[in-house]
Amino acid sequence: MRTAELAALAGVTIRTIRYYHQAGALPEPRRLSNGYRDYDAEHVVAVLRIRQLTASGLSLAHAAEVAADSVSASTEEALDEVDRALEAQIIALTEQRQRLARARSGRHVGLSRLAAAVSLKPTDIPGAVLFAHLYDDHPDVERLADALWDPELRSALSQFQDRFDAIDDHTSEEELDELAARATEIFAEHQIDLPPPTSEQQHLMLGLIERYLNDRQKEFVRRQE
Repeated sequence: MRTAELAALAGVTIRTIRYYHQAGALPEPRRLSNGYRDYDAEHVVAVLRIRQLTASGLSLAHAAEVAADSVSASTEEALDEVDRALEAQIIALTEQRQRLARARSGRHVGLSRLAAAVSLKPTDIPGAVLFAHLYDDHPDVERLADALWDPELRSALSQFQDRFDAIDDHTSEEELDELAARATEIFAEHQIDLPPPTSEQQHLMLGLIERYLNDRQKEFVRRQE
């Protein structure tokens, strides 16, 4: 059979057949008197096996070895290596699905569960995203997210947010002190204790947070540093 017929039977393109030849993966068939290649059923089987093997993760060179029944120690090692790589991909994809599920559980598209938990209103999102990133590797990150989604704590934070939003030029020092004490009390009650950010991280966080604040609110935030 001619190259076009082989390609059609194997479900590949003529270009793929030529590529297999150039890579040394597919043995050259005998040629007819007119110079055309003359393939047979064994070539069809070889192409089908190479297709399947490369789809399973083998390199073209190793796929050709297996298709030719050249099972050597190096081939077995290659199969083991591919299997390990596939296992790693499965683990990575499983973790990715778990992160997606956590993000969806927070009802915030594009946010991690922690970032969603930190966000009480839309203007919180930029700072929340950065905060979640900074503490992403913290061993207690899931416990922190759980705590922040606790209805009791969320209610307390929401009430605190309302009081914070009300801060203006008429807010007294006594009121600010009381609010600061309440913030400390809230986090102490729920045992939320994180390592402080670096000065550079703190600068970035403040830049994101303060863009939506008035001067009196900025003053309050900086008092908590």
